[in-house]
Amino acid sequence: MAKGGGGQNLPADITQLIDQLERHCLAPDGSLVSKSVYNDLQLAREEMSRERLRYLEAMAIYCEAIGMVEDHQQAVSVANLGGIRDTHSNLGLKNSPEVYEALEHRLVVAEAAQRLRLPLISKDGEVHEEEIEKWSGFSSNYTNITPESTVGGVPNRFLGITPAYLWQTQVQHAPLPMDVGEYQMPLLREIEIRLKAKCDKLADAFIDDLDSSTTGSQNSTARLPERVKLMIEEIEREETALREDLYSADRKFAEYYNVLEQILGVLIKLVKDLKLQHQHKYDELQKTWLCKRCETMSAKLRVLEHILLLETYTQESVPALHKIRKYLVEATEEASLAYNKAVTRLREYQGVDPHFDTIARQYQEIVKKLENMQWTIHQVEMDLNRLPSS
Repeated sequence: MAKGGGGQNLPADITQLIDQLERHCLAPDGSLVSKSVYNDLQLAREEMSRERLRYLEAMAIYCEAIGMVEDHQQAVSVANLGGIRDTHSNLGLKNSPEVYEALEHRLVVAEAAQRLRLPLISKDGEVHEEEIEKWSGFSSNYTNITPESTVGGVPNRFLGITPAYLWQTQVQHAPLPMDVGEYQMPLLREIEIRLKAKCDKLADAFIDDLDSSTTGSQNSTARLPERVKLMIEEIEREETALREDLYSADRKFAEYYNVLEQILGVLIKLVKDLKLQHQHKYDELQKTWLCKRCETMSAKLRVLEHILLLETYTQESVPALHKIRKYLVEATEEASLAYNKAVTRLREYQGVDPHFDTIARQYQEIVKKLENMQWTIHQVEMDLNRLPSS
């Protein structure tokens, strides 16, 4: 194939690839390859078949585990909303809620650990060695844990977290304090029951299909593809009905909300028109009463003032008060004259010597010191007089 036609212009690596495809893919009987290579291919195909079978088994178990976790979450939601008990048994769940919580926890940890095992894929879909080395050196700065081998040679750790470390730290804090065997056996039995029920349904469907085909019935609804199609259409109709119910509930909610807004507006108006109106009247009356009370207190004060004046200025006290006033006026005039004289003399002294204030302060200080010295001399004389004569 590579040697005919335009194959002469192909590069050498393309020609080699086409030759390998001719040997391995275009000759299933092994006529184009050696016997040892053919045996290796057969072993590889068998191994791939076994791997595919194990993958399908693991995927079936994984799907059932996810289904059990979803049923458990649905049961918890129904119990929280409606207060209904024993919802697990209604949904076909056989174990306690703690078992499903532990299963959910382990599934989350397993998925996270599996995500850490995935290789680094660039935007072009290829695994680049330089990216692997860069991230390997970057992540090694955050941990001293020995890296494990992964798919594509990628270090299975992110910021120091490895699948083994994640599994070790998280599974130890599982919400179910029970042995692994005691935890796995009820789950395995429930998964087996769920798978058996699905297999029975599938077998019944095939049996009904075979019976209808052997009896020559013309009823097309008995065939499995058509039955699946009818079930899909029924589910779609149910989904449409549920969506319409949801839209109707939204419309009713909007209507109820508008009614509540109207009720609230009426209540606010009632509060303003009735309660606040009475409050304004009450405040007006209270203000009027306080004003009258203030006027009354002012009149009482004026009466007391008049009584005090009447008791103070009597026929006997008025002449005496006139004399006291005369003495006070004379004393005030004398004090004013003395003050004016002192001010005049002070101005005269300041006019004679501009340093009069300094000299006056110094004179006052000298007088104080002299008084202190005289008091000290007097005390010494008293102490000497107290001494006995020799």
